[in-house]
Amino acid sequence: PHCHKTFTRHHNLKSHLLTHAHEKPFLCTTCNSRFRRLHDLKRHTKLHTGERPHVCGKCGRRFARGDALARH
Repeated sequence: PHCHKTFTRHHNLKSHLLTHAHEKPFLCTTCNSRFRRLHDLKRHTKLHTGERPHVCGKCGRRFARGDALARH
């Protein structure tokens, strides 16, 4: 109802609808940033913990997120 995007899967539509909502119920207790989804908060929290579980098998460089390792 907010835009012209279409989705073949209901969960993708549901996730997209959050981008139109003004609510951000998930709060980072370290920096007070707010997020629409718990997943986004958990991903953000790794910035504060220094957690870098994704390791490059060639050079050993570590990344907090798997997508950053994939880009590397």
